[in-house]
Amino acid sequence: MASQDVSASGGRKRPMEILSLGPSRTATASMAAAYEVLGVPTYHGYRLITYPEEGAAWERAADAKFFNKGQPLTREEWDEALFKDFAALADICFMFWEELLEAYPEAKVVLVERDVDAWWKSFSEGILPGLYSKKVDFIVNYVEPAVGPRTAHACRKMYGGYLGSGWGPEQLEVIKANAKDRYREHFRRIREVVPRERLLNYELGSGWGPLCEFLDKPVPDVPFPRVNEAEIVQRRIKEATTETMMGGIRALGLYVIAPLAVVGAAWYMRSLR
Repeated sequence: MASQDVSASGGRKRPMEILSLGPSRTATASMAAAYEVLGVPTYHGYRLITYPEEGAAWERAADAKFFNKGQPLTREEWDEALFKDFAALADICFMFWEELLEAYPEAKVVLVERDVDAWWKSFSEGILPGLYSKKVDFIVNYVEPAVGPRTAHACRKMYGGYLGSGWGPEQLEVIKANAKDRYREHFRRIREVVPRERLLNYELGSGWGPLCEFLDKPVPDVPFPRVNEAEIVQRRIKEATTETMMGGIRALGLYVIAPLAVVGAAWYMRSLR
């Protein structure tokens, strides 16, 4: 079978089972938790906050997709850089849905669509402040170029490229103007290209039944997860921002302390003469 043939690429231990392609803030954390309960290890976007070094692969993917810079990642490159230990993808992966559908033809597709106004309220209050603020501007312009990794750069390129037309701070207004139309278009396009037998339009609140039937999994004897994604993301963004700022301060300290140490040593040596 094709899924068995491709599963070994990039060090992959098992076939990709699920592409959960709902945009950020469509219960992606709850869906990821559900896949984990079903025994499917899941890559979620907030992993990037914990493992910022993975931002390099995402930035490369964004450069290729949205800014005509470089080549799109191959399946082997996706696996090697990000996904080889996972069998389901969720959250920020939605922005690369075309590439992932092609890379993982064995995977089934799950969509969760919220009311567009409810989604926009959650997205604009929960995601955008972590991408566009004076603090993030400082990190993007001064801290990440000095100490890396370029996580904020990568996130701005992904969301700015998908929902706007670029990645700089000026894209915030473009995103606000475009987001609802892009959200609607996202679901329309996926439903046009994914065969019905490969696609589940999952309705929040419908429990395990439809999901387990679609994935051919036994129904767990536990409640369907309900994860407060906003709380998790906000906490992790705060932690990551603080750590990045502290890294910048430590790096700046080295630039300042090292010259002072040299001057101090020279003065001391002269005083011994």
